[in-house]
Amino acid sequence: MRRATLGQFFFFLMNVALLLQSCEDDKKEIIPPVPDQSFTEEFDNLTTATSKGWQFINHSDPVGATNWRLGASIYFPAYSGSNFIAADYDAVNDNGTISVWAISPSVVMQNGDKITFYTRSANSNSDPANVYPDRLQLRFSAEDTIDIGNGADEVGVFTSGLIDINPNLEVASPIAYPDSWTRFEGTIYGLNGPTKGRFAFRYYVQDGGASGANGLAVGVDKVTYVGKQ
Repeated sequence: MRRATLGQFFFFLMNVALLLQSCEDDKKEIIPPVPDQSFTEEFDNLTTATSKGWQFINHSDPVGATNWRLGASIYFPAYSGSNFIAADYDAVNDNGTISVWAISPSVVMQNGDKITFYTRSANSNSDPANVYPDRLQLRFSAEDTIDIGNGADEVGVFTSGLIDINPNLEVASPIAYPDSWTRFEGTIYGLNGPTKGRFAFRYYVQDGGASGANGLAVGVDKVTYVGKQ
């Protein structure tokens, strides 16, 4: 009787230990929810945008006189708010590859998160003979860094593309870059879980500049990051 009772007691202890271990494993698997990452940037003020973590880099070859800058007093009215950011052909010196980046603050990304924005060109597609084709990319990185590589044609860690507007530098409408404010939307994909990274707009035009065949100016306004709930 004692042997049976002692064996039952040890069996009970083993089950308790296994139960405790199972509870501990369950605790390890619990992933805290990601706080809402949603935000909107109007780019009414570059100083304010920079203080929030936006970074503007001219990686053109050869580098010209301009970077992303406020465009309402230069090109056309803003879509929303009082201003927007613009990049133009003077970002490269005379002729070369324009590569001008507007990189977002850090954000915890999840698959299904969305990025919406409005953009337009300074060209008029109603006059194709005088269009200097523009191009804009929306890219993202699953790393919290601003590494964009070493050359104008490189993207560094921003290897994931979401949107490429007018990649073939077309002139004729409706293939060309839109000449009125137009909404675009990209969706984050390919992540293994919540990941701190950044997204970026890249004004990317080859054979651009004052002596080039391509590139006039584009504006970007009302950028919204919609975090997954």
